[in-house]
Amino acid sequence: MILLLLSLGRFLGENKPEKYKISIVVDRSSSASWDSFRRGLNAAVKQYNMEYNFVTTSRFSSIQQEYASLTREVKNGTDGIITELRATEGTGEILDELGKQVKIALVESERENVRPDLFIPTFSVDEEALGTALGTEVLQSSLQAEKLSIGILAGNQSKGNMKKRLDALKKVLESGEQEIAWVIEDRGQYRKDLDEESHRKSVDVIIALDNDSLEAAAHYTQETGRSFIELYGVGDSEEVIYDLDTGVIRSLIVIDHYDMAYSAVEALWKQLSGGQKTGETHLVDFYVVKAGNMYSKKMERILFPTD
Repeated sequence: MILLLLSLGRFLGENKPEKYKISIVVDRSSSASWDSFRRGLNAAVKQYNMEYNFVTTSRFSSIQQEYASLTREVKNGTDGIITELRATEGTGEILDELGKQVKIALVESERENVRPDLFIPTFSVDEEALGTALGTEVLQSSLQAEKLSIGILAGNQSKGNMKKRLDALKKVLESGEQEIAWVIEDRGQYRKDLDEESHRKSVDVIIALDNDSLEAAAHYTQETGRSFIELYGVGDSEEVIYDLDTGVIRSLIVIDHYDMAYSAVEALWKQLSGGQKTGETHLVDFYVVKAGNMYSKKMERILFPTD
């Protein structure tokens, strides 16, 4: 009987599902813009019995710097990587090299073409639809000016997906015959750039294309007494949701980062466990949120997700 139990225990141990370890490498890992994403990760790894390392990063200055972080994770023995690419140009060769060693899933990114046998899926939003929706919100401004003067915080324009977001937004604004006074790209010094551009040309509206730039715009308008400037943008941190609730931000585009993270983990698990392989782009939803609808049941589920 003892031998039978020992044999059974050995058999069950040998057939226990492997617990995969994955690494998450994104720009500015401590940014609150990743909070909802982290909740999605936590739910997914619990569901699929995985472990993850959310790699501590600051603002990547180049794709080469990010590549060094990715390579380090590969050398440390990770089974898979979820990453947000710092840039689009030059990523094909990098992903071809890394993809031979580990499974990869991309989020909030656009990449160059890679070998089709690598099956590197991308999880993002329909950038053209998002930019269009954001521009449409601005055209509904309550300001009485026939022609608005608009400033844009464009985020990281080295990323192809962010270029599409900006292009779609500008197309809507230009079709509405609005004036784009200035466009500021992310150089890691939003406050300095905002001071300089606002001194050169004051604006009625500021539009921010990502969470960090939207937080920067909100700080700027409140700290400089420019509360008359209407703010619109993309984000989902607690800070921007609070600013929406208190009227600092007029309209907010919220990307379902919870679902993005969950789906990316699920895709890696399927590939690592020998299941479905796909290199396709998977689109997640985004939502237009205002003070008037943010406490509806649907929006509460998106804005305040739980594990």
